[in-house]
Amino acid sequence: MEAESSEWHETNQSMSMETRGICLTIILALIVALSAGCANSQGFNRAAMIEALHVNLPPDQNNRPPASQDSRLSPPFRLGVFFVDHNIPAGQSIRKVEWLSADRDQLFRELGPLRDERILTDTFVLMDATLRGEDIRIIRRAGARYGADMVLIVGGAAAIDRYNNRHAWLYPTLIGAYLAPGTESNALVMTTGALWAVRSERPISIQTVEGISKLVGSAVMVEDDAALKEAKERAIQALGMRIVDQLRFLAVGLPREKPNSR
Repeated sequence: MEAESSEWHETNQSMSMETRGICLTIILALIVALSAGCANSQGFNRAAMIEALHVNLPPDQNNRPPASQDSRLSPPFRLGVFFVDHNIPAGQSIRKVEWLSADRDQLFRELGPLRDERILTDTFVLMDATLRGEDIRIIRRAGARYGADMVLIVGGAAAIDRYNNRHAWLYPTLIGAYLAPGTESNALVMTTGALWAVRSERPISIQTVEGISKLVGSAVMVEDDAALKEAKERAIQALGMRIVDQLRFLAVGLPREKPNSR
């Protein structure tokens, strides 16, 4: 009798611990669901992103048309690229874009056709801790010091719109917390590319492009960083296409350098 009582007690205790574990999992899933985002999409604050990416032009340049051609320039060109580290305070609805070596490599691949067409001879990164994205003249001078004909100033701002959809009601269940596609993470990366000749007071071109991505899944599986990475790749691809088109257009109306005769 005592053996049966002891066995019943151990079984009851084991079931009690299992029940507590399930309850704890459900509570944690509910907390994740509630903290995962707002019930509805909040959209993107594009006005704040544009303001953060504002490029200060030299005096009297804001109302002047961009230059389609620049005298004394003749293809092929040597292009220096400067990636701007924008100072975006934490806690805002937008965030700064972290430029990685993979981003640089991707942009250079996008510009690759220009080297094949001998519109560009070389593309390199301007790496100087003293340079600031707002100081166009200093960046142009740095480009000239490194032998560039043009500089491309690349800036970026990002935003995440994370929210729960109609499937989020399944989150309090044990399986739903991991399998229900109740969370959506929309990412927007806005990128600017200001193309300048190093000896010109007028920009050749100022481009603004967007990259957008969307991930849907459970709250514990959807990562905002993954959505941002994909959006940034799309923005760089769009910017590269714009710059390729602009430099092709510029090269058409300019004389080509003749090869040295030996």
